[in-house]
Amino acid sequence: MVVALSPEGAAAIFQCWQEERIGMMRAQIIDIRGISNPLAEAVREQARAVRGKPLPVLPLADFLAFTQTGERAAYEDAIFARHGRLALAGTAWLLDPGAETGAELADMLWQICQEPSWSLPAHLYKSGSDPLAKPGAIGLFLDLVSTDTGAMVAYLTHAAAGELPSALVDFIHFELQRRIFTPFLTRDWNWLHLENNWAAVCAGGVGMAALYGLSAEDKQRARIITRVATGMRSYIRGFGADGATEEGVDYWAYGLGHYIYFAQALAAETGDDHFLRAAKVPRMARFPFNASLFPGQYVMFGDMTKRTAAQPSGLMSFCAKVLHAPLTEPIRYSTVAESGSFNDLLHNIAWTDESLPVTPLPATTDLPSVAWHIVRQPAWAFAIKAGSNHVSHNHNDAGSWELVTPTQSVVRELGSGPYTRDYFDDRVRYTLPYTRSLGHSVPYVNGTEQVYQADTLTTLTVQEDGTAILNLTKAYPPAARLRRLLRTVRVTPQTVRITDQANFASPGNTFTTVLILPAAPTANAAAPDTLQLAGGWSMTFPAGGQATVTPLNLHDHDGQPYTAYRLSIQYAAGAAGEWTVQLTAPSSGRNQ
Repeated sequence: MVVALSPEGAAAIFQCWQEERIGMMRAQIIDIRGISNPLAEAVREQARAVRGKPLPVLPLADFLAFTQTGERAAYEDAIFARHGRLALAGTAWLLDPGAETGAELADMLWQICQEPSWSLPAHLYKSGSDPLAKPGAIGLFLDLVSTDTGAMVAYLTHAAAGELPSALVDFIHFELQRRIFTPFLTRDWNWLHLENNWAAVCAGGVGMAALYGLSAEDKQRARIITRVATGMRSYIRGFGADGATEEGVDYWAYGLGHYIYFAQALAAETGDDHFLRAAKVPRMARFPFNASLFPGQYVMFGDMTKRTAAQPSGLMSFCAKVLHAPLTEPIRYSTVAESGSFNDLLHNIAWTDESLPVTPLPATTDLPSVAWHIVRQPAWAFAIKAGSNHVSHNHNDAGSWELVTPTQSVVRELGSGPYTRDYFDDRVRYTLPYTRSLGHSVPYVNGTEQVYQADTLTTLTVQEDGTAILNLTKAYPPAARLRRLLRTVRVTPQTVRITDQANFASPGNTFTTVLILPAAPTANAAAPDTLQLAGGWSMTFPAGGQATVTPLNLHDHDGQPYTAYRLSIQYAAGAAGEWTVQLTAPSSGRNQ
């Protein structure tokens, strides 16, 4: 049972706290005392508004819902709200240390450390065992949330150690040892070897917990930092030589943020800055710039949640000032809601610099490591990808593309759907519209979709004149009967022209051109092979095709409903065929 200290009880305990710091100083604390900026003031205001109010409960039924229905939202909403309260209370105390803020911090630490687990059921059960089967095991699993929580708890306890009840500090250190340090040192966690955001978030969280939760003389700390380095190296390997990642800008911020927060803390504490000096890190820092279609608007390939997702202002400032990454738009302070974790919130307050200059986006960007090709015009932008259908947060989307204006999509990517059990079950994932190839603007060949498997690497070559040629053959299974499938893209200031050339193993085939649209196209009676698309764009396609429009009733990552449309144009083909669609901008050259 979770026992809460009443505001009166916590305030009374605060009066008994000792003045002197206890224990040995372990790592440097970012000093934000008394600071005033828009985010700091918002923290103060929101912390006052919720101070002393009860936390959401964590019902067993919500914990078990993932295994029974596949739903995650109820439990995750509650635990994120609880941890968000600790982040808010802790930051408020860091800003204004005192009896009132200290009492709230103590109560939040007390309650968070009584949770049965800091991990999410979706991660616990995905590990392949019943986390309730062995008493105590539920609290020992290390995932994205538990490691991040450990870092937050350790930092705040270290910062306030001399002003917290010694019994509470001892209790917290016991819980950190039990939940974080011992499990980390007694198991080879698979995420240490993943080349994606998990490696940086989990390893970085454990590393920060060790820096703030263990003394320099504790032999565990050196052992932990050594193992954390494995995760950091794995994370860096997940980026190409050009600094790109298939995971998209959202997960870039999640992973690189924790990488930088740990690396900077380690450098401040020990002088070891080699993680910050890694040769690839400055190129990684440029990824949001390279993945922008317009200032503040990003390519939506993979599990991106929204095109205009705000990135942490502290991280973006650090990347610009220290790693010399260009910015597409002026930095503004992130809001409390946009600060997804305590570390984001702390560093957004401490590091944000709104005076940094911006850099115009180039006309084209090519990212060979992920096979992305981006073309920017003043009034619209186009992006297409090749690559593999076997990557982190994978979609079966080799050859997919999007065409957008600053205010709307003309041809769209769906991005991420709601995260449920099925979404991360590979046996089911590719039946969902967000991730299957029929949810992307890619060919549908002989009634066959692209497949998720290791040998699906497709290629993109950009010629000197800007023509992009994609070889999509390997994305399709043998049932597609393809010998070769090439997609050629030519972009002019007014048009996007896409030509598919297919060679088959035998005659008697069907080839379907697919476009995912934000609005249903309308026919042109005077031109039967022309359709009107969103934004005043028109599309022409070869005669002889059978066009159908299928509404897709969907939900975005946050569960909000929306509708997209799949335009399918099916053709009969012999042993080979060629089909071209051309999209033409409004004649005025302006968006409509």
